[in-house]
Amino acid sequence: MNDHCLQAAEQYGKTQPAGLGLKRFYHLSTTWIQQRLEKNRFLRNSGWIGISELLSRVSRLLTAMVLARYLSLEAFGVAALAMTVHEVIKVFNQNGIGAKIIQAPDDQLESVCNTAYRLNWIVCGGLFLIQCLLAYPISQLYQQPDLMWMIMILALIYLLMPIALVQAFLIQRQNRLKVTALISGAQVTVDNLLTALLAVVGLGAWAVVLPKLLVAPIWVIGTMINQPWKLSRSAGYAHWREIVHFGKHVLGVELLKTVRLHLDNFIIGRFLGIEALGIYFFARNAGLGLSLSLTNAFNMALFPHLCEVRDDHKALRKKFIHALKTIVLTLFPVILLQSLLAPWYVPIVFGEKWLPAIPVFLILCLSAIPRPFGEGASEVMRVLNKPHIDFFWNMAFSLLFLVGISISLAWGIVGVAVSILSIHLLLMPLYAAWVTRRYLTQ
Repeated sequence: MNDHCLQAAEQYGKTQPAGLGLKRFYHLSTTWIQQRLEKNRFLRNSGWIGISELLSRVSRLLTAMVLARYLSLEAFGVAALAMTVHEVIKVFNQNGIGAKIIQAPDDQLESVCNTAYRLNWIVCGGLFLIQCLLAYPISQLYQQPDLMWMIMILALIYLLMPIALVQAFLIQRQNRLKVTALISGAQVTVDNLLTALLAVVGLGAWAVVLPKLLVAPIWVIGTMINQPWKLSRSAGYAHWREIVHFGKHVLGVELLKTVRLHLDNFIIGRFLGIEALGIYFFARNAGLGLSLSLTNAFNMALFPHLCEVRDDHKALRKKFIHALKTIVLTLFPVILLQSLLAPWYVPIVFGEKWLPAIPVFLILCLSAIPRPFGEGASEVMRVLNKPHIDFFWNMAFSLLFLVGISISLAWGIVGVAVSILSIHLLLMPLYAAWVTRRYLTQ
């Protein structure tokens, strides 16, 4: 037990009646134990998701090795475009509905879930139609006929998602992120193995796209088994306007983040060519992908962790700063090691033809270091029910991001990578510091 806790109890007991001293000792002891458990729960949740991501990345690394040898640069570029279109449209499903389920008071939970279930079907059905309608003009823009069918195949995933979305957010609400990690890890691992297999048999860019649809039922079935739930009309429905009002700013933030994440793909493909995009897409997925997976693991655990103390700004500040320290101390050595060793292991693992990708690989890896500061600050603003402020910040950041990439095109894909690193390194820590001083000092 903590020595300070024992000393405080002993000192207090000397000046109080025996009964009161024992009560004080019990209170201090249980308080200390609860604090340790809370911190460990965040670490355990982050750890489970992190382990899942790492295992998934091991299978993805093996897949990347296969793809690097069996796919041409053009095939990489086409696959990158199809996946980029899907990821940009999919962000509309990150619309705050799930966050509202996690935040909802216990007495309103069922009614919120009922409304969320209906809203999820409306949103996902709309996304399916939008992606199908965009498939043909995008394929014509890049003069890649197969791209249309790839985009439409990926759109089918939206018709599976509403079946288990409410259950997935209930699992997060209960802090059972071990379940989330295991399901996600299984889905991604099977996806990666299927991708490698299809690449070996000669499916080209389809090897990257088709498994995404084939493994979607793993997530649906795994989530439904681990969190039973069904629509309960007797519980009524929450007012949909309240959920939509909260969610519109969350959606705006997620949309801006996703556009930033994939905007460089569109710009490079359009102005520097499909082959340049293939090199850049490889470098980002093989390098930055691992770092972003670890960052996302912490972020997924951070939101429910902070929600527990949303009414106590002092405790919220303490938890936020502690979580940031944990994230940085965990990620920094991993990212630094991955970056510095890139010139050695990239040609060995992926082949000599990827030597031009090494500078981009290294720089993009380093850009992951400051990202947890900005992502963590965004989670704080959602906990405080101020997603509109986070939205305005992300608008400004996205504008600077676009300007930086546009200017850096003159120096090729290496210039784009340097621009991305510089913008994140300068602005993300500033945003976290501003949020902490402005909203967590009361």
